[in-house]
Amino acid sequence: MSPRRVRPLDEIIVGQPRATSALQRALEEDRLFPSLVFHGPPGVGKLSAALLVCRTLLCGADQGRPCDACRSCRRITGTVLVHPDVRLVLPEKKSDFDRPAPDEETTAGVDPQAAQADTLRNPVWSVLIDRVRQGIGFLQRRPSEGRHSILIVDQAHRMEAAAANALLKTLEEPPPHAILILVTPSWHALLPTLRSRCQAVPFQLVPRTGIVSYLVERRDMGAEESVLRAGLSGGRIGAALDLDVEEFRRRREVLVALLLEMAGRGDPGLAVARAEAMVHGGESVEEDLQILLTLLRDALIVEASPGSEAVLVNVDIVPRLREVAGRLQGRAGTALEALESTLESIRHKGNRQLLIENFLMDLLPGRPATATPQSGSLVAPRG
Repeated sequence: MSPRRVRPLDEIIVGQPRATSALQRALEEDRLFPSLVFHGPPGVGKLSAALLVCRTLLCGADQGRPCDACRSCRRITGTVLVHPDVRLVLPEKKSDFDRPAPDEETTAGVDPQAAQADTLRNPVWSVLIDRVRQGIGFLQRRPSEGRHSILIVDQAHRMEAAAANALLKTLEEPPPHAILILVTPSWHALLPTLRSRCQAVPFQLVPRTGIVSYLVERRDMGAEESVLRAGLSGGRIGAALDLDVEEFRRRREVLVALLLEMAGRGDPGLAVARAEAMVHGGESVEEDLQILLTLLRDALIVEASPGSEAVLVNVDIVPRLREVAGRLQGRAGTALEALESTLESIRHKGNRQLLIENFLMDLLPGRPATATPQSGSLVAPRG
């Protein structure tokens, strides 16, 4: 097969050179391994890549596959999956399996990204053995339209043991038309018997510059907003795209005001009141603390290296960052360390309100910031 038949996959999937180069070669040579595991951090494009493989294999164009224009390509996207030769299995509630199953010849109505988001919000759901058995039956039948029947199992590490074992016979003797793609954040979370029969395709966190370029060049976002989204994404394209910028800016301004208030007033009672409001205010405490981490990190950079805005996360509020740094009077670094320790202690089930009170107390004027005692490593500042 001519290499020109497949479009450069690294132009479609961002920041995954190892994965795209391996897939590119296999697709161009028409020698794709029948059982694949896409593994790596959440939100870096694994499910999107699995759907891209489906589009490429089933595309009706002679050149430049996937063409994204033919009938087959239009039925396999991140928000629409209606191709009869592709089946997506995800974790679900046991009670949901009793509802009418999708038509055996189609997955009409499936929104892959929305379905994945739903499963991520419900970590107790499992990939059920009965759904896997349906998928195995789908693979055994000949495809309806194309050359392949493709089964994607997302969050494959959440398969029940019986469900994982049910796949083994299909993995050992796959029909010539069958392709199985398991998607998981962890290669080692799968059973060794599954891993030994599959080809690993590793995904990684995307460099910040790669996310910025993607948002500016392919999503037509402004440079400032792209830098903000990339800095807060933790290397995850999905997180960068999903960020509600207006809601983030609202919460961030509240937290900037909190830093300025604490560093400007010597009132321990105020620190106690603000900690209580943060814990019981209805917002995610850990998300607020992560925003505070970026603010203190940026304030430290502004204080230590004037003119270094290019490496800031909160590049759109430099004057406010200078105000925070000035109010802290050289204590941004120790405050950042104390907050890292506070967040880590909260993750180890420490008393959230007491820990946040102690952190806010250390911000009060005239008190040197000290790291909260805890066990384990510190959380690295984002960005």
